[in-house]
Amino acid sequence: MTQLNKAFVEMAQNPENNDARLNYYGVLADTNLFLLLEQEPSNEILEPKFIQLEGKNFALAFDSEDSLSEFYGEAAAFAQITGRVLAKMLLEEKVGLGINLGISEGELLLPWEIIKWFVNVLDETPDLIQTTPKKFLCAKALPEVLFKALQQKLMPAVGLFDEIWICAVEYNEDETSHLICLMGVQNSAQQAIVKSINEVLSFTDIDLGNIDVAHFSYDDKACTKIREIGIKLEFPEVSEVKNATSDVKNKLALQPPKLR
Repeated sequence: MTQLNKAFVEMAQNPENNDARLNYYGVLADTNLFLLLEQEPSNEILEPKFIQLEGKNFALAFDSEDSLSEFYGEAAAFAQITGRVLAKMLLEEKVGLGINLGISEGELLLPWEIIKWFVNVLDETPDLIQTTPKKFLCAKALPEVLFKALQQKLMPAVGLFDEIWICAVEYNEDETSHLICLMGVQNSAQQAIVKSINEVLSFTDIDLGNIDVAHFSYDDKACTKIREIGIKLEFPEVSEVKNATSDVKNKLALQPPKLR
């Protein structure tokens, strides 16, 4: 069972669980989908095969080539594309998306209105603020789902940062926040990593108040205090992760093909 199908089953079994629903869309964003086409791509122009339901068009995509072949029943033209890129393409065309049609554990129709919401969440950017923490504190109890989501999301970026810690921070007497502390992040990856963390927070239904993200250099005295009281996110060594730098570093530079 694919990661997307697992997320779908969890969502279907817990229809009132908003976290399971949001997690599905978080997984969808990073899933490589097989988009069914009318014909082979030409000059980076894709011509999706549509079905029409209640007067609305839906493109068809699957999270495995086998699922696509099972649905279509014969050799089919397709293009591989991530969920986030495909959603942005469909938004412009005002087209919905049928995912894994014919697959009992995964079949879902997303109307254009849901695509619009999905893209809006993906396009959210965190606010940039200039402030100086007054005090670093131990983080309050944090749900395990948050740690797992951050680890899964940032796994492809291992090698682009050295350490990630979570603590609490006090800016003044009445303003506190959780803080995700990034240490030793390569300059070229800073924006993409912060964007990835923001997506995790957007697709996780956790009410923890404000959660800030900050970069720290090793000559910053705060690093010592953060290591003393913070919670470290554990990741494999770089040598254990294949293609460690490709996904997150290049995510913001994706140039999607055009739809016909």
